[in-house]
Amino acid sequence: MLRKLMAAALAVSMTAVCFTACGDSSSSSSAGSSGADSSQVSTDSAVSQTDSGSDVNADLKAPVADGPIDITQGMTENMLTRSIHYEGDTTRLANKLKEAKSEDNDKIWNIVFLGDSITAGSTTSKGEYTFVNRFTLWWKDNVNKKSKIINAGIGATNSYYGVHRLDRDVFVNTPDIIFIEFINDTGDMFYESTMESLIRKCLAYETNPAVVLVEMSLDGGGNAQEVHEAPAEKYGVPILSYHDAVDPEIKAGNLTFKSSGGGSSDTDGLSPDGTHPNDYGHLMVAQMIENFLDKVAAGADDAGEITPFDTSSESVTGDLYKDARICDRSTGDIKAKDQKGFKDESSPWNFKEGWTATNAGDTISFDMEFKNLGMLYLKTIDGKTGAVTVTIDGEEVKTIDGDFPNGWGDYGTDIEVYRSDETAKHTVTVTVNDGDKTKFEILGWLVS
Repeated sequence: MLRKLMAAALAVSMTAVCFTACGDSSSSSSAGSSGADSSQVSTDSAVSQTDSGSDVNADLKAPVADGPIDITQGMTENMLTRSIHYEGDTTRLANKLKEAKSEDNDKIWNIVFLGDSITAGSTTSKGEYTFVNRFTLWWKDNVNKKSKIINAGIGATNSYYGVHRLDRDVFVNTPDIIFIEFINDTGDMFYESTMESLIRKCLAYETNPAVVLVEMSLDGGGNAQEVHEAPAEKYGVPILSYHDAVDPEIKAGNLTFKSSGGGSSDTDGLSPDGTHPNDYGHLMVAQMIENFLDKVAAGADDAGEITPFDTSSESVTGDLYKDARICDRSTGDIKAKDQKGFKDESSPWNFKEGWTATNAGDTISFDMEFKNLGMLYLKTIDGKTGAVTVTIDGEEVKTIDGDFPNGWGDYGTDIEVYRSDETAKHTVTVTVNDGDKTKFEILGWLVS
């Protein structure tokens, strides 16, 4: 899934091509926020050491277990405790939960999960085992049956693309609660600015939705928390961390991240590929969300009233993407001109409104108004996709290569090609470069 590690899978529950445990379907609800059975719960006196002899319990919110953990039973109580990385301001969430639990309320509750292929459920053995579907069962059993829960996960994507698709994929559902997960932001501080704008846009939406970040982990402990912490904490957005829950246990030798067999229902590890959770990893993710909501709901009577977000409040990164949106042939706000060779089509089923070139020298231009501009395009493994040159107002700004040699599959991706301090009208031209690979697909434009 990771775009940079090229480990993304392509199934999506929205479900998006190019971008898409064991235990029965009620496991999430039955285990729920209670975690594993009491025999798994670490005691406060338990001390485990790494091979170097250092105490892995140092600075932990709750100690690691004193022996191997049975992943089929989900998270231990101490793992659930550690999973609350940052509680944040729970006023919005408490009010939403209190109202949703009210027997006098006939409202339909809308919850959206925005994320990448982990959110989409890649590598689970069945759709019902994804953490979103497990959470759905728990929510309808424990909070409110009159609910619509939307999985807006698209594999191989990040918060840069995420902030641009809020209107199309999130706000169209008038969300009451929004969960955000983007492991693909790992290791690149560029995504601090995209996440800040994403959070601000969500908090400013007319329904005053509660927003919660879900942070995942990679084999070896890689995660996106460092990138996301500053914007989340500035706005009091809670952070739930799968990484904080499982990584100490892995270091203590109580869990293994990557399973030996690479199967979705393996019981000797949490991931078949070192990136995506397997069935039991998804069970744990669902449990940590359910656990947090249970805790917030318990104190909901003492929560104050929701305060609408102040859009004039200071932004640490400049709120570069506050007007972010996707433009393509379907949106009506851009139109191609001087079209030579490019056809009005693109191949991914969920990105049919783009433009495709097949020959060197094919060119296409667009008149657009923007401050910042990114391109959505297709990377392929067939050896036919080449590179294009992007010019803005006649000045060359970027060369983009769509070839993905020896990759895991075709996928849609994004790249920022231009950034400015002022909104202005521009002419953007894309030209296919010379070479033996001359196919190229523009899937859309990311405009802000």
